[in-house]
Amino acid sequence: MRLALVLLPLATIAAPALAQTARDYPLRDFRAVELLGPQRVTVRVGGAFAVRASGSAAALADLEIKRDGDRLVIRRARQGWLDRRDIAHIEVTLPSIERARVTGSGDMTVDRVVTPRFAASVAGSGDLRVASLEARGAALSVSGSGDLWVSGRAETGQISVAGSGDVHADQLTLGQAQASVTGSGDIRARVMGNAQVSVVGSGDVDLGPGARCTISKTGSGSVRCG
Repeated sequence: MRLALVLLPLATIAAPALAQTARDYPLRDFRAVELLGPQRVTVRVGGAFAVRASGSAAALADLEIKRDGDRLVIRRARQGWLDRRDIAHIEVTLPSIERARVTGSGDMTVDRVVTPRFAASVAGSGDLRVASLEARGAALSVSGSGDLWVSGRAETGQISVAGSGDVHADQLTLGQAQASVTGSGDIRARVMGNAQVSVVGSGDVDLGPGARCTISKTGSGSVRCG
């Protein structure tokens, strides 16, 4: 009887599991994915256009997905209090992608990118991961406290950090690059040629042993090249 009395309050306060549902969005003809909210987005490149959101009924009701020009835009449908334990997950499939952007606190993962030019950016506290990149040119930027991870290869790269966020591109090989840090954030990349580096603040830049750098530095930050 004592065991039953102990377990009863626990059963009373346990939150019921939220029923999950899914919704498909008939959107197509976009080349960029932009997340403006706290959601989780998984992008798969190489198939026919498809957009699906999954989560509780409340999470899907608080979700707006639309095409704006060549962008797929994902955001909250309304402002106000948010239960971060109840966030929608959006799966996006498209034939090719040219740009990916996270604004806010959300997370996005892109499985692979093959394109002449690609731009990836984070503004806020969110995270963006690009598992495999093949491009002639890559533009990577972080503004705020978020992080950006990129692996792969590009002929040229422009990398910038403003704030405390980091660009983790030590698995990205670049033929030449421009790297700029303003603040306390860090840049890691692998450059096999000439690089121009600018640091203002306490951030660090490491472009690997193959980089031949021209450096402008103000503050306590460090630069490693060659």
